[in-house]
Amino acid sequence: MKKLISLVLSLALVLGAASALAATANASIVAPVTHKLTAPFSGTLLPFDLTVGDTVAADEVVLEMDTIPVYAAQSGTAAAVFAAVGDDASGVMARTGALAVIEPEHPLYVAANTRDAHDDDENRYLHAGETLYLKSGNEEGEGRVLSVSGDNYIVEILSGEYDPGDTVRCFRDADHDYDSETGRGKATRFDDYAVAGMGRVAAVHVQPGDKVNVGDLLFEMVDAQCPVGAPLTLAAPATGAVSALYTASGAQVYRGQLLMEIMDLTQLELSVQLDEIDLPSVRVGNTLAYTLDAYPGETFSGTVTAIRPIGAQRQNAAYYDVRLTLPEGVQLYPGMNATVTVD
Repeated sequence: MKKLISLVLSLALVLGAASALAATANASIVAPVTHKLTAPFSGTLLPFDLTVGDTVAADEVVLEMDTIPVYAAQSGTAAAVFAAVGDDASGVMARTGALAVIEPEHPLYVAANTRDAHDDDENRYLHAGETLYLKSGNEEGEGRVLSVSGDNYIVEILSGEYDPGDTVRCFRDADHDYDSETGRGKATRFDDYAVAGMGRVAAVHVQPGDKVNVGDLLFEMVDAQCPVGAPLTLAAPATGAVSALYTASGAQVYRGQLLMEIMDLTQLELSVQLDEIDLPSVRVGNTLAYTLDAYPGETFSGTVTAIRPIGAQRQNAAYYDVRLTLPEGVQLYPGMNATVTVD
């Protein structure tokens, strides 16, 4: 009988010792890598609709910097394009006088006056925008009054073959009746249109010889301090979720400003806070068992990848952050809870 009692006590002590050796600790899934996106240069963000918590795919464009457009103010032909992507506009203009040069669609005008108009008050009263009929020798054409100043007026030559210096007579009548003459003047060439801009050239949309119309996009510019080759778009470095947003759609930003943080969902780990008492039995490379609240009834195992050396004090004890690998092929998200067993 004494032997039986002794055996039972011994078994109880063994089981008690075994249970004392096994400890459990609460854990949760964390995303240790967070990517920070900063503004590549000062400027304005294009509108976007991303919010905190949205998921993004690797290489997906999440933010885009706006550019300053330079449009054609004159229809014609691009005679020369001096600026290239990456150029500082001020340097190009100091050297050449323009980012590009456009020869007007209608290169000649008549600098006319009414001194030789037919003796009729109406012939001396011109209107901007009206059509006049032109003649120089046997060459006939049409023109449009651009401006009037006292006895002088400017007529853009729309048709007809004329050379600079030709004397061109202007008529209101298409048959060039003498009594409809409004005056005459010399054919003169318009100045070429010099395209100007400020900042660094981000894109060029015109090439020498191209036909352009008023309003066509010629260049896109960015801040002059923008580094050469800086991207206009910011892409997600990895599949993840927007964990922080420090700007707003359409906001003005400055170079280097932190705009967004993306939590990398491709590198999840299990984080367990171990009591300093249990820490001596754990080494990097050990395998520990754990359960996940999201998958009740299943037990998983993970390899210890890191033991963070700085502990946190809680209730007169130090706790240390230990990281474990997670199972593959299981749908997991940051914040999911787990229970780790430490033998």
